[in-house]
Amino acid sequence: MISSGKVTVTAPEGLHARPAADFVRAVGLSAHQVKITNQEGRSADGSSILAVLSLGVKQGQSLEIEVTGDDSAKVLSALIAVVSRAKQG
Repeated sequence: MISSGKVTVTAPEGLHARPAADFVRAVGLSAHQVKITNQEGRSADGSSILAVLSLGVKQGQSLEIEVTGDDSAKVLSALIAVVSRAKQG
């Protein structure tokens, strides 16, 4: 099963080190494959901190998250929440 959704990054510094680490940590809590795509169409493996950071997602930009695996909708909701809660830090 595949679920996907978009979220707008609201953290003032974008998807920088701390929010990216929180996201990767959340991905690691599941056995799902996660792909993220920035608004320019570049994709990355959601389980790799370096790949996530390489997308350079800034505040106000959208991010598409695609989750593959059983219960993917539940995992997608959790990952969107992680990005939505991200604060400057």
